[in-house]
This record gives sequence, structure tokens and C-alpha cells, in this order.
Amino acid sequence: MFKKKIIFLLLLFFFQYENSFANNNIVYMDFNYVINNSNIGKKVLDALNKQNKKNIENLKAYQNKLKQEIDEINKIKNIASEEDIKKKISAHNANAKEYDKLKIKLSNELNKKRNEEMNRLVKLINPLLENYMKDNSIDIVLNKEIVYFAKDQYDISKQILDLTNINYK
Repeated sequence: MFKKKIIFLLLLFFFQYENSFANNNIVYMDFNYVINNSNIGKKVLDALNKQNKKNIENLKAYQNKLKQEIDEINKIKNIASEEDIKKKISAHNANAKEYDKLKIKLSNELNKKRNEEMNRLVKLINPLLENYMKDNSIDIVLNKEIVYFAKDQYDISKQILDLTNINYK
């Protein structure tokens, strides 16, 4: 009888503390939403898009030049000497290689600038996010992309967007 009481008390003791009532405050945020919709993010993205359009225009002009060279080669194909045609073809091939190098260079420069600007934006937004976490007693902020399901009440993207727009106009 005594053993049964001890076992009963031990089981009661263990079952009483089985449930853990965590007081962690976990939220999530869509960082892309904040960058795409904030005033400073829009300015940066607009500048990057302008640079991209400028690069595309330069590359199209170069493509037109290459196309004109091919047309010129085709026009003089039957008239000019074989040596002249070979010179024109080698010049065209050299220009085509330069075009490829220019295309890669412009792409790399734009990607580098995009990465630098995004890192700069993240560095600007991080202190706001840290202060928001302190003020609202938030323990963990997750990226929305890794959250499978969650209630909308845990999404702080709009609040961080508002803070970003207020602090960086």
C-alpha cells in the first residue's frame, strides 16, 4: 500500500510538470516586402532598374553595330577579295568577343551593385528591427519564407515597413 502511494505521488509529480508553458514571443517578417515597399527601398530599386535599362540600351546599340557588320560582309561577299572578307570577318569576330565581355562585365557590375545596395538596406533596417524587438518583447523574428503556416497576427512586416518609412525618407 505504501509503495502504491509513493508511485502515485511520483506520477502525479511528473505529470504535473509535463506541460511547459513557454513564454517566448516569436514573429515573422517578409524582408522582401519591406524592401520593395519602403521609400528608401523603392529609390534603390528604381536606381538599379535605371542602370539595368541603360545597360540594355548600350548592349542593343552594340548588337545593331554587329548586325550592320554582318550585313556589310554579306553585301561585299561576292564583290570583294577573299582577303578583305577575312579581315572583315575577323574584325567582326573580335567585336563579337568584345560584346560578350561587355555583356558579362555590365551584368557583374549590376549584380555587385545590387548586392551592395541590398546589404546597405539590411544594415539600415536591422537597428529598427532590433529596437522593435526590444520594445515589444520579441524573442525571435523568422523570415517569412521559412514559415510554413502562421497566423497573420504574427507578421510584423507592415510595422517594420512603417518604421522604415518614418526613419528613412
